[in-house]
Amino acid sequence: MEIEIFLIGYGILLLCLVGLGGALHASKASVLTDELISLQRISVLIPFRNEAGSLPSILASLEQSIHLPLEIIFINDHSEDDGVAFLEKHANTLPIRVLSLLPNKFGKKEALRTGMEAAKGDFFLTLDADVFFGPHYFSHLETLPAAQMWILPAILVGQSKRQVWQEVDLHIMNAINVGLYGLFRPVIASGANLLFSKRAFLRVDGYSSHQHISSGDDLFLLRDFRKNDMDVRLISASKFAVYTFAPKGIRAFLHQRMRWISKTTKVKDHFATSLGVIQTILSVAFYTLLGLCFYKEQFTEMLFLLSVKTGLDLLFYAPYFFRFNRIGAWCLIPAYQVIFPIYNLVLVIMIPVFRAQWKGRNVVS
Repeated sequence: MEIEIFLIGYGILLLCLVGLGGALHASKASVLTDELISLQRISVLIPFRNEAGSLPSILASLEQSIHLPLEIIFINDHSEDDGVAFLEKHANTLPIRVLSLLPNKFGKKEALRTGMEAAKGDFFLTLDADVFFGPHYFSHLETLPAAQMWILPAILVGQSKRQVWQEVDLHIMNAINVGLYGLFRPVIASGANLLFSKRAFLRVDGYSSHQHISSGDDLFLLRDFRKNDMDVRLISASKFAVYTFAPKGIRAFLHQRMRWISKTTKVKDHFATSLGVIQTILSVAFYTLLGLCFYKEQFTEMLFLLSVKTGLDLLFYAPYFFRFNRIGAWCLIPAYQVIFPIYNLVLVIMIPVFRAQWKGRNVVS
């Protein structure tokens, strides 16, 4: 009986949150305003540090773009490679500028603000230096209503079969975020693909409250916009997506995930925290039921629980995975049922002792 109750409750939750919320999000995002966003009002801000290996990819995306925004500003955060020289070679063929942080300023947040001070546009589009996108990406932005913030998709891509498993948890988290926006509001945003109004930013920016925290410019900005009742929208469509490769190696992967955890806990979003508690309760209940079945040698019931729960995940998360052609990652959802508790246990153990790094610097939290 406990198994049936769990599966019914879990299925209803997925149906409402991921199914219904995911279906509603597009119509909610497409509510018209008085104007559409013009590319000639957009300043693109791209902070970078030691990104010489990634810059050719984003430059290729820019060169292949059918249309380009008003300006593209790269902000150098004390790089120690030849990335600046590489960018300056292309300054005559693209509308790009390269700025560098002053000696007493460090980090992505300072880089973004340096770019904002120099930008001419009415909207800021922040991108990471390691993203790439299609030739119509900028053109599609002009179809968006002029909201005060747009959360756009940033898709993690494994470069090899060994890396595809890194995609699963992020895609699931993003699918839930899409559903949350459809029903309530989003709880996460990615600075790798975030578009927002300069005027709104100047009104609500609470930089002084989190200046000492290295990471999380995107989540803090979402918090500030939300608290001030700004028009925050999210759209999950491949034409608005940018893509970035998964970290190479377990160590780089752990540093990335620990950075995400550190910034999420500092935002103090009680709604998001409550959702995390619900997720934890569901996970504990699921694995407790599996353990009890195994202990009582009820292997048929154990297989039934595992199969139905996996089937529900495959069914409801499929639209998000398929939308961005992440079929290989979707196929790993069954294996993820086994990996998930071990993976989370490792992260929990690491939280008090692990010092996450970004580009060779410790992340201050």
